Amino acid sequence: MVGGIAAIVGVLVIMVILLAVLALVVVNALAESPWGVFSIAMTIPIAIFMGLYLRFFRPGRVSEVSLIGVALLLLAVISGGWVAETSWGADWFTLSKVTLSWCIIIYGLAASVLPVWFLLAPRDYLSTFMKVGTIALLAVGILIARPVMQAPAISQFAASGTGPVFAGSLFPFLFITIACGALSGFHALISSGTTPKLLEKESQMRLIGYGGMLTESFVAIMALITAAILNQHLYFAINAPTAATGTTAQTAADYVNGLGLSGQPITAQEITAAAEGVGEHSVVSRTGGAPTLAFGMSEVLHQVFGGESLKAFWYHFAIMFEALFILTTVDAGTRVARFMLSDGLGNLGGPLKKLRNPSWRAGAWACSVIVVAAWGSILLMGVTDPLGGINTLFPLFGIANQLLAAIALTVVTVVVIKRGLVKWAWIPGVPLLWDLTVTMTASWQKIFSADPKVGYWKQHSQYVAAQEAGKSTFGAAKNPDQIDAVIRNTFIQGTLSVVFAVLVLIVFVAGVVMALQALRGAGRPLAVDEEVPSRIFAPSGLIATSVEKEVQKQWDALPGAHARPHATSGGTGQH
Repeated sequence: MVGGIAAIVGVLVIMVILLAVLALVVVNALAESPWGVFSIAMTIPIAIFMGLYLRFFRPGRVSEVSLIGVALLLLAVISGGWVAETSWGADWFTLSKVTLSWCIIIYGLAASVLPVWFLLAPRDYLSTFMKVGTIALLAVGILIARPVMQAPAISQFAASGTGPVFAGSLFPFLFITIACGALSGFHALISSGTTPKLLEKESQMRLIGYGGMLTESFVAIMALITAAILNQHLYFAINAPTAATGTTAQTAADYVNGLGLSGQPITAQEITAAAEGVGEHSVVSRTGGAPTLAFGMSEVLHQVFGGESLKAFWYHFAIMFEALFILTTVDAGTRVARFMLSDGLGNLGGPLKKLRNPSWRAGAWACSVIVVAAWGSILLMGVTDPLGGINTLFPLFGIANQLLAAIALTVVTVVVIKRGLVKWAWIPGVPLLWDLTVTMTASWQKIFSADPKVGYWKQHSQYVAAQEAGKSTFGAAKNPDQIDAVIRNTFIQGTLSVVFAVLVLIVFVAGVVMALQALRGAGRPLAVDEEVPSRIFAPSGLIATSVEKEVQKQWDALPGAHARPHATSGGTGQH
């Protein structure tokens, strides 16, 4: 009971921080960028058109509507450049970080309560094809352009732990910052809840689940390459927080030239020229990773396709595709968190029991508002953080994501043992122990480190002391309000670090107890749902075999075949 409650609460609170940081990445990529904002805004009507097309005009024609959607997306990116050059376009679509945050909060709320077929599913189609296609195109471009790696194999920051972007020792923070490129609890959560409702048959899960994570790792490798081929002075000008770089190209140049990096110092003119080359006014402190990936992609792809004249297009094309798949994660994650909250509250009984009915619209809206308010408040905290929101929140994001993976691996290990497959328990068990070692070490350092660049509570105590001493400025805080903001933010971040670690340890200990009981033949038996005969036919893999095509023809010829439910709209389309 205790372990189950800890798992539910732990997964829910971890989801909140994950969604907030993902939204923060989009905000940092699109802020003050009318081209990017217009292109992303156009994906919403495009996705709605695709949903209506699939639902009413050409049901089941996924490839057809996806091609139409991709063509419309390319048009949106191209026209974004034209719109950004107009006076009205610059006025309408040049948005501050706070304004963008509110737009994403409103979008997240709307997307989480609309039917899946209306917005979420067509955006997922677009996101999948664009993500896989773009990364494959980037890989081809890298092979053709053969860019030179600018980043050293091991930088001076690896030994000192004083990195300008993320401070901390190589272990454990190397494993924390790569996050979902290697291990992702968020993906485990979605694939164990939402994905099964969209499958046509169980055998498709291996391709979608395992293949999806292989693709995710491939994306991570491409992202590492695009970061490593950039001029390192420019890289840190893009990724260091505003508190360090200032707000101008000159202050950014002065800062990065003082880091002791190898190579020629960079000038303010070179930073400005780099921004203008991709159609932006500034790239200083565009933190979050998305602008860096987009900039690196434009550096590669313009050498292969189109030359300098298309460099700005490739940058904004990359921003569009990144923001698109991140926003699909935000809306899907919000929907899942809403389900979890409504189920959890419904289990309390009484009047709340009604929340377990997903068709109760008032309950769905209420739970969605609570979830969005939770991650939205952290998002707003991040965009107004004087220390640079992404630079302080991203380590917590990585820890949270991998702690969520630890919960998933604990559950899998216990299930494997309970099913009598003890000799295979090491397969999830060994990664679980490694994951816990890394994440608990990182959590310990974020909580107890005496280095204010690493430890949340040490940083918190320094700013509290400055406030009590009557200082109006301290560190990155330039006024008393910013000192208050840092004190509040570090308190929240430090508290969340403690909560995450404690909840996951409770789940792990409960899992160990259940596993030992199962090995001794005691404990509760494993509950397994009875198999239910399928009412549809579908191929096992991505491409149907000749035999499966023949069976499909015979199946379609049966009376009432077209009246049978289809997996992609059943079960989730109404809630």
